[in-house]
Amino acid sequence: MSHAAHRTLCALLLTLLSGFCFAQERILDFASDVSIESDGTLLVVESIVVQVEGQQIKRGIFRDFPTRYEDRRGATVVIPFEVLSVQRDSAPEQYKVEPLANGMRVRIGNPHLTLPRGPHEYVISYRTGRQLGFFERDELYWNVTGNGWPFVIERASTRIRLPQAVAADKLSAEAFTGPQGARGRNAKATVGDGEFLFETTQRLAPNEGLTIVAVFPKGIVAAPSEFRQVAWMIGDNAGDLLGIGGLAALLAFLFVMWWRVGRDPRKGPPFPRYEAPANMGAAAIRFIDRMGFDSRCLAAAVLGLGARGYLKVQQKDEAFVVQQTGAPVKWLAGEKPMANALFHTGPQAVLSRQYDPAVAEAKNELHSALKHQYKGAVFRKNGWPLWIAVLAGTVAFGFAAFIGANPLLLVALVGILLLALMMFSRLMPAYTREGRKVQDHIEGLRQYLSVAERDELARMKAPEMTPVEFARMLPYALALDVERTWADRFAAVIGTAAVAAAASSYYDGDTSTFGPGSGDGLASSLGALDSTVSAATTAPGSESGSSDGGGGGGSSGGGGGGGGGGGW
Repeated sequence: MSHAAHRTLCALLLTLLSGFCFAQERILDFASDVSIESDGTLLVVESIVVQVEGQQIKRGIFRDFPTRYEDRRGATVVIPFEVLSVQRDSAPEQYKVEPLANGMRVRIGNPHLTLPRGPHEYVISYRTGRQLGFFERDELYWNVTGNGWPFVIERASTRIRLPQAVAADKLSAEAFTGPQGARGRNAKATVGDGEFLFETTQRLAPNEGLTIVAVFPKGIVAAPSEFRQVAWMIGDNAGDLLGIGGLAALLAFLFVMWWRVGRDPRKGPPFPRYEAPANMGAAAIRFIDRMGFDSRCLAAAVLGLGARGYLKVQQKDEAFVVQQTGAPVKWLAGEKPMANALFHTGPQAVLSRQYDPAVAEAKNELHSALKHQYKGAVFRKNGWPLWIAVLAGTVAFGFAAFIGANPLLLVALVGILLLALMMFSRLMPAYTREGRKVQDHIEGLRQYLSVAERDELARMKAPEMTPVEFARMLPYALALDVERTWADRFAAVIGTAAVAAAASSYYDGDTSTFGPGSGDGLASSLGALDSTVSAATTAPGSESGSSDGGGGGGSSGGGGGGGGGGGW
């Protein structure tokens, strides 16, 4: 290749590269004018000249402005921000202000119009406040351009004007350039009477910015009073304070409600009881003791009717056949409607591990009757304060989120409230005065049924340990979850065979696992009755089968202002 051809090729390549560079969208000039007013408000006019090539900038640009910060104590600081006007190429331009997570976005341009290629000047005027620092000397620490622009900024400058003339020797200035946190010095500062001028000395790459510090004597701008600072703090953190205050109020409310309605009356002196409370069956005993209903209540009711001669229960493999005997019986709470539902097709019912509507209806009838007779009269669940707390918490936390509470704080507060609700849901149920007496009687009965030592029984002067006594009290032992201890005690005294024979007078279960002196076999069989009742009353699909169930100086990007922008 000749020398002349080589020079021609190089010139052509340089021309192409120059054309490519100039075709890139960029900010040709970013100039701002900041006037500090005597009350600390800033009036800012930004002139942004962009080279539009239809790449990222098609319809206009957007300017992001941070308005939410966190101070050294972790409290939120909300900066006022008001757009006054927007122009493009000296004419008013359409814009809208959109909220961001930590600030505001000014989206400039008409969504239905495409900008012609070439340079365009945008002028954004806005007012902001609470940007000044009041220390030994006052200062404006200001991010002029923001560090969020995806474009090269060829030149950036800002002029800071004080509200009154101040001698230049009483002013000082610094400037920083580069990406967020950098302390580059590719900018110069000039101080005049009552004003500062800052200019970059080289282009800024994408996501680089210009940040300045303008320091001036105290008294030029009125510092906010302590009262105003407190008012700002409360206003800025209203959501957080509402969330915290709401939680404190709800916890206090729950405690007061527990103190007023959730505390049990004083217990009576403990001593063993050898009979159930008058006219109270095994199902009622369990319902009152647990302050609630479960499938074992139904099993205890069936066994109780068997002990009183109304029916017999026979285990056949994994099913239980319940047969009426025809003997008269004195009905106790809930037993008659339960029996009517269980035997509505005839004198025999089969309890299997498959859902049975008749057994489910018997369970519902028993539950309804027990709740009607004892809930409210013997104990109260006192759930209404919990529902009030849930409703009030939903309103308080929802409003706190609406006015800007910290999401992580709200999650923590909701978690604390949920834990408190779980705790108070256990504390709120309480016995009435009469119910406390009944429960004292039940606890005395449990004391008798659960004692295993012969010497302690002798001290109690308990009834003689006969097969009749064992069979009579077995339903109550099942109701109070001490059937194993009850069977063990009698097996040790009268023998395993006698225990099985006594139970078989109305309950013929699988006692093949009986060991010498042990009630495990009968207890396991009764447990099978309970689980079978539970399975027979659980509708398909109602339960899951799955196993898962101080400052260190300034830097670029610091201070107020900042943000960035882009094209759209």
